[in-house]
Amino acid sequence: MARHFFNLRYDGLLASHHELATSASKQAVEGAQMLLGAHAHYYLTGRVPQRIYDKGPGYEITDLARRAGSWEADFSVNIFAEGVWDTVRYAFPSLIYDSYRAWVHGRVYDDPPFERRQPYLGGDAAASEPSIDPAATRRLQQERLSRRVGRAIAHMTAGIGTSASMLEMTIDDHTFAVIECRVPLWSEAEVTEGLSLFRQATDAARRRRMN
Repeated sequence: MARHFFNLRYDGLLASHHELATSASKQAVEGAQMLLGAHAHYYLTGRVPQRIYDKGPGYEITDLARRAGSWEADFSVNIFAEGVWDTVRYAFPSLIYDSYRAWVHGRVYDDPPFERRQPYLGGDAAASEPSIDPAATRRLQQERLSRRVGRAIAHMTAGIGTSASMLEMTIDDHTFAVIECRVPLWSEAEVTEGLSLFRQATDAARRRRMN
């Protein structure tokens, strides 16, 4: 088992007095769990599910505490199995760092250049689950991971400008992001996709009523 520690530190405005607005505090925790859960799923299975919880196949996220001195939140991530890449050099923190940097630069995260091992699927997984995803399926999961990163960052930066002026994110004592502006919850691409799906559902319902 590998255990990793994730920290959010807010500073400025209310955070300088060890506070965040209640809504900002809740969204910070939700965003952290979303970020960690999505990456834990992808690290272990190569997939990002529709719903992410603080426990899943091969991982567990624990919300440790709030800390004084600015406003800080600590989480631990327990990984009970090896990742889907056939190498011990590509650790879970590296996935989070590489995935976040790809999102910052507007790119979809790309897997490291190693062979994939059979993913950890837990005791209830179907025996017929393929050990290697087709390229198109893998690309779809990479795009889903990128969207989850954006959604998680939007939650975690919800208090910037009102409760805090900056957010610093650290994993295993290594700072990998300092953010000083709020990230919108919905990107233009997600809004367009949502409208398209809504129109498709509306058109299908209209056709059913006409038939």
